Amino acid sequence: MKALTVILGSAGPARGVRDVLTDLSAAGLVSPFLWIDADGLRQGATQVVAAEVAGGVETEVALQDVLATRIIDRVRVCVVVPCGTGATPVDAGFERAMAELVASNSGGAQVSRLRLLVRRPGEERSEAAVLAPAGWHNLLIAPEDSRGPGMGHISLSATGDPIAVGRHAAPVVASVAGLWTDAAHAPFDHVPVLPGDALRVVRSFYRRLDTSHAEAELRRQVLDFGGQLPLPSDVGTSVVYADDVASTAQSMAHAVWSRHRHLLEGNRVVAPPAAEPRTIGLREALGMFLSFLGAVLRNAPAALFARVTNRVSSSLASTAEDTLFGAAPSAYKIVVNGVDANGRRASWSEYEAASKRIAVALDSVAAQSSAAQRHSGQSGSPTADLSDLWRDYQRGALTLADASERSPYLPAAQVGAHRAVLRSASDVVPGPADQFADIPGIVSATLDVHAVDPADVLGINEIRDQLRGLEQDPALGLEARRTNAALGTWASRVGRSYAVGFGGILAQRLTAILAEARGLIERIGASTEPEDLAAVTAQRHQRLVRRLQVLTAVFVVVAVVAGALAHFGVFSWWVGAAVITLSVLGWCGFVGRAFMSEQQELFQLLAEREAAESAREANQTNLRAALRDVEVLSAAYRQYLSWSRALGAFLAKPLGTSADVRQVRRPVEWGLPLSTVVASGSPEPSQIKRVAEQLRHDLLSVGWLTDQWDSAVRDAGEVLGASGQDLRRNPALLASQPGAGSGSALDEWSTMLHRGEVEAGGASLLWERARTELSLADGDLTRRLVDSVEFHADGRVHRSGLDDFLAGVGSSSPRADSDFFDRAVFTDLASTKGLSAVAGSVPSTARLGLGLVAVTTQYTEGIAEEDLRLTASDGLAVPREILLAPDLPVRSSEPNNVQQPSARTAFEVPVADGLNF
Repeated sequence: MKALTVILGSAGPARGVRDVLTDLSAAGLVSPFLWIDADGLRQGATQVVAAEVAGGVETEVALQDVLATRIIDRVRVCVVVPCGTGATPVDAGFERAMAELVASNSGGAQVSRLRLLVRRPGEERSEAAVLAPAGWHNLLIAPEDSRGPGMGHISLSATGDPIAVGRHAAPVVASVAGLWTDAAHAPFDHVPVLPGDALRVVRSFYRRLDTSHAEAELRRQVLDFGGQLPLPSDVGTSVVYADDVASTAQSMAHAVWSRHRHLLEGNRVVAPPAAEPRTIGLREALGMFLSFLGAVLRNAPAALFARVTNRVSSSLASTAEDTLFGAAPSAYKIVVNGVDANGRRASWSEYEAASKRIAVALDSVAAQSSAAQRHSGQSGSPTADLSDLWRDYQRGALTLADASERSPYLPAAQVGAHRAVLRSASDVVPGPADQFADIPGIVSATLDVHAVDPADVLGINEIRDQLRGLEQDPALGLEARRTNAALGTWASRVGRSYAVGFGGILAQRLTAILAEARGLIERIGASTEPEDLAAVTAQRHQRLVRRLQVLTAVFVVVAVVAGALAHFGVFSWWVGAAVITLSVLGWCGFVGRAFMSEQQELFQLLAEREAAESAREANQTNLRAALRDVEVLSAAYRQYLSWSRALGAFLAKPLGTSADVRQVRRPVEWGLPLSTVVASGSPEPSQIKRVAEQLRHDLLSVGWLTDQWDSAVRDAGEVLGASGQDLRRNPALLASQPGAGSGSALDEWSTMLHRGEVEAGGASLLWERARTELSLADGDLTRRLVDSVEFHADGRVHRSGLDDFLAGVGSSSPRADSDFFDRAVFTDLASTKGLSAVAGSVPSTARLGLGLVAVTTQYTEGIAEEDLRLTASDGLAVPREILLAPDLPVRSSEPNNVQQPSARTAFEVPVADGLNF
């Protein structure tokens, strides 16, 4: 409900009430209000000028403007009426005019009319003061001061000091008018106005316990882990810290790698073994021989050899070699020699670019042969969707931090029968605070490196190589050695983490595959161009023809001579026929031997040629696969750097920064009455620590990081603005984005997290849950924090327990309800009638985090003016000496058994407690 309080006052004691209310406003204890000074109104003015007091600052406003421009549900018109000697109260007609103005101009707002009479005992009543006009809540502020309901009080004496009057009256005005901040306390909003000229006596008690300092420290200890991961709670068992950090982290890293290795490394082919000798039957061998014999006789064995040798073609291999060593010479130099065009050592990113250029050149040649594509079983495209890999990488990190098993392939660490987590966030994924920045300026300027990311394994190795090179420099050698030693120590410390372990696997495999590609390129380059089988077989054909021609001529001459000799009778025809037959058989034997020799040599050449071509083809296929793996691993390494940046920043502050939400209030060290006390909780640091540990145990269960991380990923699209439009529609796309150095959404978001420009936002939600836990813990946890309070009184610091501080304020008790007001304001007859008794008590308590605001307002039943002491003569008698009666013998109260005369005896005064009446 939105309420407006308008207070009417005049000069004198009312001004003291205004000043004290202004001070309370500056201390943040009372809400804004309007003060209308009846003495300051301008003649003939159409606007009622009021001073709006907010935060201790007065601003001049017009009452009509305030009523017309603000949404108001209730207006409380309060009139401070000083009734003491010489006081000039607000004119009764002005009171009515202001009340009617508010009622007519406030729309549908409800209006409460309150008149608070200020008077001390012993003061003469002001003739101008109207005590109880009809239609108002007429309330006389009790001239007393007390710590709490049902307790004794101090009677206030007459004074002419407005501040002294306001010191005790202002808190009552604040209670009656509903001005206390954070407390919905307005006791007369729904109480009917007394009929006639009746009035009530009223008093109020106020307590405010400010626990903002203790609450801020508790919030810090609950939400700010300082880089150390909390132990989550688990049902039925406990979670412990894993002491063997390196083994635990490496096991998870290898589990992630083993599950997704197939995405990062392609298959390799092996050259087929040499063909087994084929068994040839007699018929097939005879047919081959007769074919060869016919070719010899026709002088055409070269045609036969050409048909065999045409099975092997070297055009593809030759083209591929030309492409490899001619079209991309600079890329070849980087991959094979490890240096760039300027002769400097190449970085891993340069290897990536060189591999891409070589792969593109080779793929353009390989596209001409679909057989090579089928043989390798790969399409040649280097792009791969690694979304599943990075989801598992995230799951592994979160599992090591909160012991939740997010995948059956990535189980939580175990220590005996208990789940285990790593102790420090830097043991999981090092964060921004773990960067190596201890680099002297001269070394930093030389290397152009200002800080080293702990997850960048390849970058660390490159920088160490550069530092080793600088160690020989006479000017930089000493600083370079010191920096290298410090970098090595730091790298060993962060190297045991899960993220660096996984990055080390990627770096190792990338280095190994680069070495494989380098060896394949060297083998392809070292292989010699095979001889042209057509030319070789042509030469062998010429030699064979010459040999066979000579052999044929010799055997023909022998056969002709043998026939001629047999014809001329030199020897018989049987002998001639035998010679001719032996000549033919010898010729056939020599021809057959030549055939077998040539066939063996020919098939050996063919086998060697086919083996060389198969090895060359396998090397080229494996080279394309290796270059593709270099690209995929390089892209994966970039994504790894981005995800490690994001996870490192997140785990360092998984709930974001625990902002100090305390509202700084000015402490009130002096001036408040006994009835009004403002204190602050002052628990011991050990108590705060124990409560924080209990809250962490109750709030952080196994898997508590899941919601926090999912929320951070889900909000990535919002923090990126226009570049995150796709992510706003589908946050899952973030896992497939390119990594560091690409300018992608993942790269930009992870960089913002790493720099602290974006943080997780779960602190507020978790703190609200912590407050709920505090309120549901049967008050035990809260009691620990507020059991000791500290407050100022008259410039001195006092400490007490919570119950002693509250003194019953804000709660109901039979003792408080049977209490009485100070009888100095009542006539004897009114006191005898019991009109000074408390007839109504309105307690209220509002929680302020761990603190509270408690208010109790008490009042009498309706009384008439005649029941009050309104003049100085009606006051208590001036203290005077009590005359003592002379010591007289005390008569016995026992009956006298002595017989008296029967005559009538005189009246005897009864005796009681040794006194005569």
